[in-house]
Amino acid sequence: MPESTETNKKQWKLIILLCLLIVLVIVITAIGIAHLSAPKGYTDYTVQKEQYYVEYSEKYDYWDVLTVEYPRLEGISEERESQINQLMYDAAMDRVNYWHLTPSEEVKEFQKEYFSIFASDVNCDVAYHSQYLLSVDYQEYYSAGHPIYMTNGTERALTVNLITGECYYLADIIELNEDFVRLWDQIYSEETGSDYADDETIDYLLDWFLQRDEEINEDYFCTPFFYVTENKEFVIGISLDPKLYEAYTYKPATRSFSTLLTKEELEAFKKQSSFWELLEQSEMAGEVLPCEDKAENIWLGEDAGVWDFEF
Repeated sequence: MPESTETNKKQWKLIILLCLLIVLVIVITAIGIAHLSAPKGYTDYTVQKEQYYVEYSEKYDYWDVLTVEYPRLEGISEERESQINQLMYDAAMDRVNYWHLTPSEEVKEFQKEYFSIFASDVNCDVAYHSQYLLSVDYQEYYSAGHPIYMTNGTERALTVNLITGECYYLADIIELNEDFVRLWDQIYSEETGSDYADDETIDYLLDWFLQRDEEINEDYFCTPFFYVTENKEFVIGISLDPKLYEAYTYKPATRSFSTLLTKEELEAFKKQSSFWELLEQSEMAGEVLPCEDKAENIWLGEDAGVWDFEF
């Protein structure tokens, strides 16, 4: 009996060892498959900042001064490179196109009445760049007619998949509901030292984030935005850009509101999206190069007289 018992113990040990080896092989195989199935991504690319610059072109019935910084991507597939570069350029030129280069008939009539100068100063920041994702923030001041009385500040952003060229918008990745807006407002209020919004204001903010406030939409482009920081945190905000007569501000005014949120704070609001998986696998990659010979806007640059004008 003792010999039989000892033999059984050895057999069980052997079976357990074989089971452990099988489990180990399965785990290693799964890791290998996951690694092989993950998109390859790009690591050796560059993002060169450039500037669209015009100072008094004399092509229009009004003066124009444009200093628009935008990113230009090099080092990925030619098709995606062209697609993404066009997206990033169009994002930088958004307000310039609307007010100046490709105006609608309504804007043309507005120009006849109000335009003596159109000026735009755009600065871009490639806030996050990994092997899969590129996230860009654009901040702009533009004068839709006069730099003293009609200067508006705005912000917008673009986050794009380097593999597919897909753009990710805030509503694609975050469930925009009342609970999210309350969280956003709480963090924004603490950051700015303002009071928390009441229930009525929360309703307004939710309508803005969902772009369904008909009264606001008559006079403004209401645009939610986000971008990713180098620490994989999120700047989330909303911009109200005037369509016509609301551009008359009497003094420089900004209608963009944003605040910083962490991935943990956003966990409860995450939507099913390839974005989150790519962000989880992402590591910083590529190189961002500064704009060479960057010109300062004579009307809206840092040292321009508009900021010292006594209103």
